[in-house]
Amino acid sequence: MNEMTTSDMLRDPLIRQMLRADRISLASFATLLDTASRRQARRAAESILPQPAAPEAWRGEALSSP
Repeated sequence: MNEMTTSDMLRDPLIRQMLRADRISLASFATLLDTASRRQARRAAESILPQPAAPEAWRGEALSSP
């Protein structure tokens, strides 16, 4: 099954009917979808960024003494 695009959701008659019933404007719904999409993309980008290696002391591991 294909996922609906934002444009598809904004044009879908059933979604529009539900928005009307819930008294949610099309503009508000579009803003919600855009915000959610940007947040999801940002989180996805953050999860694939490499994490810098920390010195052993930062990770709580004991350092060997000379």
